[in-house]
Amino acid sequence: MALFLLTYGYHETDLRAQRRDDHVAYLNTLRDGGSLVAAGPYEDGSGGAILLDAEDHAAAENLVAGDPFTQLDVTKDRYLRAWKVTVGGVTG
Repeated sequence: MALFLLTYGYHETDLRAQRRDDHVAYLNTLRDGGSLVAAGPYEDGSGGAILLDAEDHAAAENLVAGDPFTQLDVTKDRYLRAWKVTVGGVTG
């Protein structure tokens, strides 16, 4: 397994507020299944980040594709890349 960091911004759309519960429920499902390490919005509300634990890049892309925010195009400028922790650790 490897870590993948997704960063993104938000489109100006009412769907963000309307579908937030679905987005969070999906993230909780990923967490419960061991695929989500951490997730949350930036403090200024301009976007957010999701840290995933996946077999490979394709598997991480599939996890991102299942998110209602991705499916409804609530997020923009999505950038998914492998992330190698070299100092410290990540706890969820």
